[in-house]
Amino acid sequence: MSDKANDKYHEFNAELKELFDKLKQERDELKVKAHLAKAEIGDKWEVAEDKWQTLKDKNTIIAKSVGKAGGDIGEGFKALGAELKNAYKDIRAGIEASKLTK
Repeated sequence: MSDKANDKYHEFNAELKELFDKLKQERDELKVKAHLAKAEIGDKWEVAEDKWQTLKDKNTIIAKSVGKAGGDIGEGFKALGAELKNAYKDIRAGIEASKLTK
């Protein structure tokens, strides 16, 4: 792998790691809050948990992948990350709304 390709690979992996770490932190915070407000948020948490598991699985695959296939998986990882981020946003809004109604 050339130096330029190696640099792009490491930059891409760093970007994916940052996304994964941010989503993990968001998930951990929301997990506690969601447990307390589960009745108000219904099935949203379970859907988000399924996406989280898929994201974790893809993260493991990406960590072991190189080349074009890894890039394709990485793009899917980013798309799933965006979906998960939106799901967490909806859950957080549901939790905040439940605080306002109490």
